[in-house]
Amino acid sequence: MKSLKHSGRRAFLRAAGGAAVALPLLEFTHGTAWSGNVNAKRFLTVFSHGGTISDQAKTKGKLHDGTGSYLGINLWKPADPGETLVLGQIHEALTPWVSKLLVLQGVDNNASMQQSQYGAGGHRISNVTALTAADASNPWQQDALSQGPSIDQVLAERLAATNPVKFNRIHLKVSGHDYGSPYFSGPGQRVVGETSPIAAFNTLFAGVSQGPTPDPALVHQQLLKRSILDGVLESYNGFQGMVSQRDRHVIEAHLDHLHALEQELDAPPVQCSPPTGIDANDNAPGNVVGPLHVQLILAALRCGLTNVANLEIADILTPWTPTGLAVESAFNLGHSLGHHAREVGPTGTMAAQSQAWLAEILDNRRWRAKLVRQLIEGLDDPVFAEGPNTMLDNSLLLYTSEFSEPASHVSAGVPVLMAGSAGGYFNTGRHLNYNTYAAADPATRQYQTQESTHNLFTSIVQAFGGSDTHFGSAHAHHQGPLPNLT
Repeated sequence: MKSLKHSGRRAFLRAAGGAAVALPLLEFTHGTAWSGNVNAKRFLTVFSHGGTISDQAKTKGKLHDGTGSYLGINLWKPADPGETLVLGQIHEALTPWVSKLLVLQGVDNNASMQQSQYGAGGHRISNVTALTAADASNPWQQDALSQGPSIDQVLAERLAATNPVKFNRIHLKVSGHDYGSPYFSGPGQRVVGETSPIAAFNTLFAGVSQGPTPDPALVHQQLLKRSILDGVLESYNGFQGMVSQRDRHVIEAHLDHLHALEQELDAPPVQCSPPTGIDANDNAPGNVVGPLHVQLILAALRCGLTNVANLEIADILTPWTPTGLAVESAFNLGHSLGHHAREVGPTGTMAAQSQAWLAEILDNRRWRAKLVRQLIEGLDDPVFAEGPNTMLDNSLLLYTSEFSEPASHVSAGVPVLMAGSAGGYFNTGRHLNYNTYAAADPATRQYQTQESTHNLFTSIVQAFGGSDTHFGSAHAHHQGPLPNLT
């Protein structure tokens, strides 16, 4: 096993503590009017890299009809086009909680589409805008970065102000191929998730005890960390006057980060039940790491260690599913599997493998949905009820991706599923399709919408008590929340 001291642990601590760096920006760009919805207590994201099984076309205003090189099917959408939610094939595992879900269609990532080279999306621009809806620097370069914070970061700061926690946010990842983290603490400040369950466990539950008295060894470890941190802070403070204005800005940002860690160390010991059996590192396969990460997130929320938790799933293949690896994918990448979507239609070069491809990618996406199910089931456990509500009722979980259709990197009609009502704010158990053509003809192959992730994130911020009327860049068709959600 590789050393955890110098591996993902540092990245995880940066992710957990780095929130303070962006605080002034959050107040400036997203307003300060914040009452806090007393019922909406937690926010979670599940970000699944690589899109879904969609008929969304790269050509604006069109959906694939299945007569060309694309199959022209959409398995993310509900089985029934009506407003009453009937889950489709990808989400069948979530059926017991259908009354607590919202599935949305016709929500575009306009920040990606309007900043992309061809007006549809792209690897890097779609990733950096997926959760930020922000302007991006160098959108078509490898160093593309968001110029604003992601939705989880905004809510983490605000929730921590009314309900202080040891970690403003936690971010765990099932590692593999992708084109960059969609999570940002502020302009140009990408946040990378912890990929090792055991490293995450050691960070999250250090100092957490089950009895009335903290473990003396943990107390000693905490004091030692505090002593080291005090020395680092003193050194940085002394160094500030010896550098240029530009370098001083960098040092000040890092000092903010260190002060956030200082707050974590000063927090009183937490008494709850840490999870057991967390014994895998990031070399373990995804079907081991994913469920362990979910256990860690659930335990951290139940222990009150955080208000915001993120689970990121890389664009990976899933050989452990029933179908396994039915189609040869170049470079053994999940991304290559997604690219085959434009080759398995009737006129495509892989038409003979269309059913094998569909079976494999459907199982791949169903496995991801099962991680969402594990989260929902744990949050809805009546053992951890909060009065008449479950933790799920008082939370909001957002399940999404950077693409709808992965082969052409399309950011129109991105997949959106929400679980929990944020304390009764959202009217759940429904399917809403914002494609304006769908109202007249649910089977339409035309596509147009006035809604984007700017509006989705505005709705989410308002659900948690914010008075914000806009989130992100100026690329939205209109400001304000999504209609008809509440």
